Amino acid sequence: MKNPFPREETRQALQDALPDTDQADSTPQQAAQFTYVPPGHALALDPANPIVEGIRGAGKSFWWAALNSESHRLFVASAFPKAKIDNNIIPSQGFGGSPSPAMYPGKDTIAGLANEFDARHIWRAIIAAHIQLPAPFPQQSINWQERVRWGKEHPEELDNLLYKKNEELTQQNKVRLILFDALDRLADDWAAIRPLARSLFQVALDFRGYRNIRLKIFVRPDMLEDRDILAFPDSSKLLAGKTELVWHRADFYALVFQCLGNAEPGGDTFRNHCHSEFGLSWNRAADNIAWVLPGDLRTDESLQKEVFHAIAGPAMAKGTSGHKRGYPYTWLPNHLMDGRNQVSPRSFCAALRLASRQDVLKDWKYPLDYKAIQAGVKEASRIRVNEIHEDYPWIAKVISPLRNKITVPCAVSDIITLWKDERVIDELRSGIEAGDIVKLPPQHIDEGAKGVLRDLETLGIIQFLSNNRIQMPDVYRIAFSLGRKGGVKPLR
Repeated sequence: MKNPFPREETRQALQDALPDTDQADSTPQQAAQFTYVPPGHALALDPANPIVEGIRGAGKSFWWAALNSESHRLFVASAFPKAKIDNNIIPSQGFGGSPSPAMYPGKDTIAGLANEFDARHIWRAIIAAHIQLPAPFPQQSINWQERVRWGKEHPEELDNLLYKKNEELTQQNKVRLILFDALDRLADDWAAIRPLARSLFQVALDFRGYRNIRLKIFVRPDMLEDRDILAFPDSSKLLAGKTELVWHRADFYALVFQCLGNAEPGGDTFRNHCHSEFGLSWNRAADNIAWVLPGDLRTDESLQKEVFHAIAGPAMAKGTSGHKRGYPYTWLPNHLMDGRNQVSPRSFCAALRLASRQDVLKDWKYPLDYKAIQAGVKEASRIRVNEIHEDYPWIAKVISPLRNKITVPCAVSDIITLWKDERVIDELRSGIEAGDIVKLPPQHIDEGAKGVLRDLETLGIIQFLSNNRIQMPDVYRIAFSLGRKGGVKPLR
């Protein structure tokens, strides 16, 4: 076992360097040197790939903001060349979670436009504005209605202007990359979101013919699994080029080590300890703004495990038999995994950041201990559940009757019985019909309790086991206050 990392400096570096907020602004909330591109994400950043799928917290909004940031693009181009982000790209944001009326119409404006125009005309006008089409397109207008109306009334002229702009960009060896994110915020309910999202995907399919005008759409899995959204000809051709923001175990630790290596203060100490104890040398990126993670520390899980255990200790309990409770390197991601077998890097970083704030056990020589990691997982579960409630408020209504009454795995009938006793599905239907539940209600409520369970499975909140029983991953179970034999105790 290698010597542990210095305790207090490492704890402070974890608190300072790991991301602690959901990316909502149009500019990145963290400096470029804290950016890490997992090997599997290079295709997702490639401008040639229009659809990028990822669960909440996987990094969709981060990349939407980071690709629009010159300092982040320069760092990615230098440290992660496989992402194919170079100086010929001119990015801009075509829609996102933060208001930007000059760049794209807001939700209420879109609602008004959708009452008057086909959604296709709205997206074409936004694209035309971003690539700065010349007159007669009303580029200088600040009125989105005027721009959309012109495109609707002059389709042939718009097509000609788009063609000429693509030719001009080709000659200049430039690519206009327009980024779209937060499609769930296009409207308050699925009925209004579906036609807008469907039209954007249709336009993205059309624009595949323009090599130098590219669209990149960051989207959640549930939207791509909605048949109504993809109900247009040749949608399969668009999805054939879909890439996913999937994080593997090595990727989470690589992100953490990248952040620790660039922490201020604490980065020098971390890098020096990596060199003296593990023989790892850190180099500067070509732009000299950041330290780049050594290659072996990106993918070698055995090495990563050694390094992390020099931070968190060798086992999830004290004593020589402590490994029977698990190893921190594997225990942490296993308890943050959702029902789709995915872990949000935001949850992972939150667990470690919060663990670093806990008091360390007496006579424990490492910066973190197993009890702190368990506490971090509990808090990460609370954060994850708060996020899911923000996106899908109806989930609180279906989970509430199960709190402190269900131990998983459980029979499907156990949940359905509790729902019947509390008239959960009936009240859910009534709330949707009355307009009380307008934000992304369950898509399969028409199928009753089994339809709602299907929606929970799609969202990764539950898993159906082979024996017709239901499991709930710890990342949700703990904060939802469901029991599990031998598991981390739920929050009360």
